[in-house]
Amino acid sequence: MVRRSLKTSLVIAALVILLALVASACGKAAPTPTPTRVPSPTATSTPRPTATPVPTPTPQPKVWRIGMPADITSTNIWFMLGPGATAYNYYANLNRYPFLYGLSDARFDWVPAWAEGFPTSFIQEGDFLTATVKLKPAKWSDGQPIIADDVAFTINTALEFQLPGNWADKVDPEFIAKVETVGDQTVKFFFKKQPGLAKWQYGVSGQQFVAKHFWEPLVNEARKAATVEDQQKALFAIVPQNEPAAAEMVFVKWEQGAFVEVEKNPEYFFAGSTVTQYKSGAYSEEKPGVFKEVAYGQEGGEVSLNFTRGPYASSVIFSVYPTYDGAFLALQKGEIDYITTPLGMARGFQQQLAGKSDIRVLVNAPNGIRYLGFNTRRPPMDIAAFRQAVAILIDKEFVTQTILQGVANSAYTMVPPGNGAWYNPDVPQLGKGLTREQRVNEVVKLLKGAGFTWATDPAWNATARAVTPGQGLKMPNGKPVPELEILAPSAGYDPLRATYAVWIEQWLREMGIPVRANLTGFNVIVPRVFEEQNFDMWILGWGLTVFPTYLENFFHSKHSVLGDNNAGGYSNPEFDKLAEDLIAETDIDKAKEIAFKMQEFLAEDSPYVVLFTTQILEPVRQNVIFPFVTILDGIQNYFQSANGPLAYTRIE
Repeated sequence: MVRRSLKTSLVIAALVILLALVASACGKAAPTPTPTRVPSPTATSTPRPTATPVPTPTPQPKVWRIGMPADITSTNIWFMLGPGATAYNYYANLNRYPFLYGLSDARFDWVPAWAEGFPTSFIQEGDFLTATVKLKPAKWSDGQPIIADDVAFTINTALEFQLPGNWADKVDPEFIAKVETVGDQTVKFFFKKQPGLAKWQYGVSGQQFVAKHFWEPLVNEARKAATVEDQQKALFAIVPQNEPAAAEMVFVKWEQGAFVEVEKNPEYFFAGSTVTQYKSGAYSEEKPGVFKEVAYGQEGGEVSLNFTRGPYASSVIFSVYPTYDGAFLALQKGEIDYITTPLGMARGFQQQLAGKSDIRVLVNAPNGIRYLGFNTRRPPMDIAAFRQAVAILIDKEFVTQTILQGVANSAYTMVPPGNGAWYNPDVPQLGKGLTREQRVNEVVKLLKGAGFTWATDPAWNATARAVTPGQGLKMPNGKPVPELEILAPSAGYDPLRATYAVWIEQWLREMGIPVRANLTGFNVIVPRVFEEQNFDMWILGWGLTVFPTYLENFFHSKHSVLGDNNAGGYSNPEFDKLAEDLIAETDIDKAKEIAFKMQEFLAEDSPYVVLFTTQILEPVRQNVIFPFVTILDGIQNYFQSANGPLAYTRIE
């Protein structure tokens, strides 16, 4: 054994410590000796800290941001379904109200909504035909039950107040006498005569209704007015604060000129219900443990549509923009997710989306028309030959194909081609295919035959290839044709109709007809035409229904009162009879025959000159997920109904 001196041991110890420090400085761990376990006389547990709970992430509220290129004008359903019937009022407001029956998504089957099953057959009871409908056990957003009294109150109020417009269309006093209740959940309809498809399946059975417990005291106040007209005005003027809703959303706020906000209804009855449509034609809707309804065949086979109702958005904000351009720019910037408008997107905007993968464009056939209407109470618009002359002078193909570069399609009848079952392709097409020279000659002949005269006749100048304008046009009564006005939307709202207005003005002035196009706001035109009936001619558009009850509603003479839909005052006993036949018809094939005749009649007599239709182009951000996208008139049209896009659209 070799012994070391103390000095040597100290040197070695110092070197060991130095090496350890160097290793530590270099980031290398020195070996750690394993400790010897020393037992304690008394074992004690080491206290452990309480675990801090990890909070469950709160789902972020999903807001669907929708742009509208015009504001609403009211939140009052009585007004909205009367003289205030605008698409924007419907988009933001009308979809909160329940109805007994509606049309299925994409396929338009007549199906139960808040009704439980289908109505009973009609029974003769004294002077009336009656049918009953049972309600599903749903609630209003304030927790009150939806009961039969709500339906009866709504329809009986519309009858009592003689409400015009869409009320008169569906709650027609010529057919419906009254509604009563049989207990809390059953509604009984009393008809004066057999209602046809238009007045039952496509009429009063689909009428939106309100909460009686909210509206009854307000209606009672309006009832105190001296006359029916004053009662209507009082009813229309009510601002319904905190009104209960039944559908997927509840109204929150309207900031005029800025936005309308709605939020998820916690009492929405159909939340979680699943709709299934089969290629066989069968329809099914089920909410497990609550209800199930099957119609038009047996379940099974290939499925054509399947989705579950939400709503999936916590809230929806309809932002108002002064023009479509403004809304479109907001969409591009990501400030909104979708634009809803009956006009759809102009094709020129589509080019601006090239390369933008976060926005897609939906393309659908329209169920709407754009038209020039006449106030037939005023001369010379009260003369059919004058209206026909205007129709002949308007070169629709020139405007749609040359001026508008194919972004619109010429139209000649009230039923658009997209509604194929009801569209008549063989109506008279006044002026179609004529040259400008032929149009001028045809109109001179037509108006002279009706008793009009000129101091200087308009004529075609072959050398200049232009019209030598007419001068001093007088009506058959010998009076000069007065200065006329065409009300039309401004270019900022709809450049297509603004363009038409400018060209119509030019063509009429060439014939010596003194006319001026007044391009103004949409919400300026509507009250002048429908509430005041203070106008000569106007250019607007209609979004239409699948079953063409509008052929009666827009043109029967009984609908020419203030606030109703025959704002032009058109009156023709022969047409009225056809319209009445359509409304009374219970056979679908016979109803189509009548509708075809009505389209031919209107195209010839020309209370409207139908101008054009456009494909419905809808730009939407990729985060908005619809369960289906191919549908007549696009997604936009179905915002007007409860259980529609606000219920089933997902926001990612």
